[in-house]
Amino acid sequence: MAKQSYIALDCEFHWDQELHEAHRAMDKRSKRRAVAVKKVMAAAVFQFSVDDEGRVSTGEVASWNEYDWGDEEAVVTQLFDFLRGREDKPIVTFGGLATDIPVLLLAGLAHGLRLPPQMIDQPGRRGPRPHLDLGLMLKGGGRTWSHLSQVLLRMGVPLNLVAAKPAVRRPASAGAWQNLRDHVELDCLLLSIAKLGWLVAQGTDCLRLEPAIIGLIEGFLRRRPEHSLSNELRTYSNRLQQDLASGFDLAT
Repeated sequence: MAKQSYIALDCEFHWDQELHEAHRAMDKRSKRRAVAVKKVMAAAVFQFSVDDEGRVSTGEVASWNEYDWGDEEAVVTQLFDFLRGREDKPIVTFGGLATDIPVLLLAGLAHGLRLPPQMIDQPGRRGPRPHLDLGLMLKGGGRTWSHLSQVLLRMGVPLNLVAAKPAVRRPASAGAWQNLRDHVELDCLLLSIAKLGWLVAQGTDCLRLEPAIIGLIEGFLRRRPEHSLSNELRTYSNRLQQDLASGFDLAT
């Protein structure tokens, strides 16, 4: 059975005050939001596949953060090793070409890390793209960018899940770092849901949105049953299942 696999990728950053002050010493207009003063404090991935009969299967949920691994170099090393071991699978981001990928590239430069194949610049590369920026794909040739949260709300994802998406502060306690783990892993699930919506809209054979989302959520919860928003995710999955059942009853 042929299937296409994806790795949803999300990172969380903090701005480095020492770098920012060094930049300001050269240019008073330097901004703390600049990509060059951001550092990776957490990263997560969620692997999923769609086969040629529209069935969704899920793989690993993995995340790394400074609290568990020590520093940016260790976090990025783990992420790169994970991707390198799955070089045949494209990564999916939302706006990643503007932020996530540049910061990861800078981390690679700073720490002398070899990039995974999905991030290596190969002019003239042919075949499937190793990195899919869903935000850029939705924008197309237009000028309007949509935020992932806006896309998810438009798709009917509950507000209590989407509201957990905005950027978080750098954690100051063990509990806060756990919250960050949950946050960055949930972002990967939400990104995967948006990617499924794109695949359905693009006419992927046999793929139906509601069953596919249910499959993603159930696969995620099997690996993260203690996630802080597990109840909200189960409620959303149950609602979709009830909607499907109601539609079936009406059809009969």
